[in-house]
Amino acid sequence: MATTTNILALLKFFASKQKSAIVDYSEFCEYLKKYSEHHLEEQPALEVYLSDLTGNLQLELDKLVERRQIILSDTIADKLAIIVIPYYIDVTAEKYSEIEVNPSIPFPVETDLPKKTPREIITQQSASDFITKKFTKEELSDKILYGLIMPHEAPAILFPSNISVKALVESSLAKVQNMLKKEEHHDYFLKKICATNPGKEMTAKNFFNGFVDRPDHAVEILSESTDNFYLWHQMCYFIKQDYEKVKDYTQEDQSVLQAIYITEIAANYFKNKAVVNAKRDSALRTLESLLSKPPYYYTYDDVVKFNDSNGIPLLGQYSEEELKNYLHDKTTGGDAHELPELLVFKVASEDKRYFIFKNKILQLILRLCTDARVSVRDALSKHWSATLRAFDSLPEMHDQAAFENRLEREVAIQSPILYALLTSSFLPLLSYENSGDEKVTLFSGGQLLPYSELLLMNRQELITDAKIMLPFWYTIPFFSWVARLILHPPKSKRNKHIKSDAELYREEELAKGQEDVNAAMIVSKNSKVARKLGLRTAAREIEGRFVPETSTLDRELESYKLLWNKILVPDLSNNLTEDVNSLIRDYVRHTLRTMKPSGFTPERIQSLAETMVKMPGMQKIGEHDALMMYTKLYIIKLVKNIPL
Repeated sequence: MATTTNILALLKFFASKQKSAIVDYSEFCEYLKKYSEHHLEEQPALEVYLSDLTGNLQLELDKLVERRQIILSDTIADKLAIIVIPYYIDVTAEKYSEIEVNPSIPFPVETDLPKKTPREIITQQSASDFITKKFTKEELSDKILYGLIMPHEAPAILFPSNISVKALVESSLAKVQNMLKKEEHHDYFLKKICATNPGKEMTAKNFFNGFVDRPDHAVEILSESTDNFYLWHQMCYFIKQDYEKVKDYTQEDQSVLQAIYITEIAANYFKNKAVVNAKRDSALRTLESLLSKPPYYYTYDDVVKFNDSNGIPLLGQYSEEELKNYLHDKTTGGDAHELPELLVFKVASEDKRYFIFKNKILQLILRLCTDARVSVRDALSKHWSATLRAFDSLPEMHDQAAFENRLEREVAIQSPILYALLTSSFLPLLSYENSGDEKVTLFSGGQLLPYSELLLMNRQELITDAKIMLPFWYTIPFFSWVARLILHPPKSKRNKHIKSDAELYREEELAKGQEDVNAAMIVSKNSKVARKLGLRTAAREIEGRFVPETSTLDRELESYKLLWNKILVPDLSNNLTEDVNSLIRDYVRHTLRTMKPSGFTPERIQSLAETMVKMPGMQKIGEHDALMMYTKLYIIKLVKNIPL
């Protein structure tokens, strides 16, 4: 052997040389002394065993005892002996190598150990718990000799920690296959399994023969038998039933029974794993479906809170690590020449990342452009009108380049999501990918279209609209000259920030919410008014989940309405909208009679909306996702404005 100062390695070598795990202490001391003298020049560290052999050796042995690598015993022939546990592990491992070649060799059991072997060397474990744990996470070592406790008081199997649990299952399957290949067993058990599956005899026969005839792929067959676990359990049950009736077991009978127990445990493990995997895959499909629904962009915090159709959180049906792996694969996978299926973008004013499927980006940009056109136009009209009223002027009123810059700034303020998408690094690549399919293009000559074209805005029309809002006497020369002298503000007060509609809306909602809080303090807690106030408060809190901070509830409703109500005739369009609103109002009015404030949750709103969208009248309307979102927003609006 190679030169070493490792006492355990020397003990294993000495034990293997004498072919016994029980090493006499004095004999090993003599061997260690000679070994140290012979290899001192190669290993100067061996000098400690020459200067103080007993003291230094005892220190090393104490460490090995603490790590359960050896046992010191003075009960064997009244001499101090060292019991080398790794020796038993190596011998047991050799036994499994023999079983791999010849499956008829019995499993090693405790009675195979020498009589003087102390039972402390065996770590007892339930076979079911051990196999499940090791299949989940396994680390091989030469430190432990397990005694796997079998069901129904069958003899425990010795199993070394330096062999994979897969080898144990393979050995068990090989034993079962070896038994079933015998003519009397083959026909007998094949007939039983076919007889108990009427109408599926061919399936049962193919399963049985597929297992018996493929010894090299037994574990793969077992682990991949998603549709055949019932047949596995049937086969194990029939074999176990017959062998448990035997009164006087031969070693072969006992080994087959142990093998069928292990096979049954492994089948249960793979079955449970298949159920968990199916549940996880279903949850991930639900996740993908939810990511494909309005508003199409979601933060990681939003994704974590997703629920399935039964209101059960998806996180739990898959682990957080599996969720992160899914998002990573979706955001980095795909063809090397194409963008990933799921893209990530960030809003400059927020420390958040949003996920969005690339096939939803154009659809979202078009909707947000429609929304932003209204908000940006209103903001500019008010600002320009106020500027003209103060007899002042702005560069963007006269210069197209300044006008484009102003539109870009307003889009960044009024619709941060739209601005983040338009300025994202992936949009040009996405536009190039879809260049042959897009009916609407966002680029011309490799450059993003001007914001005035994206928002369909004309500078001259905006100036005209702003002037129309001025009092008539602004057009009379003398009066306008006098008013200019009086009303023209100093430079320090010019171009003062004008609050957006969203900011004014938030302030108004905050005031209304405070009024409801004050009212709730003076009414009885059990009164109808208190319940209505509670519902209104709950609706305002939930609104933040559905309405971005830069938008308003009415603006979002109008945006989604334009997606599902595509009738161009004004009267017909208004009638359809009113029919939908009436249906929602009637249903919500009936539901609110018994609803408590604590029961008004996002999940409850989702359930109500799904029920209404499935009604015959609503199913005739296209754009199911937009209609669903509109329904949820309209429910919030109705509850938020319940009359007291």
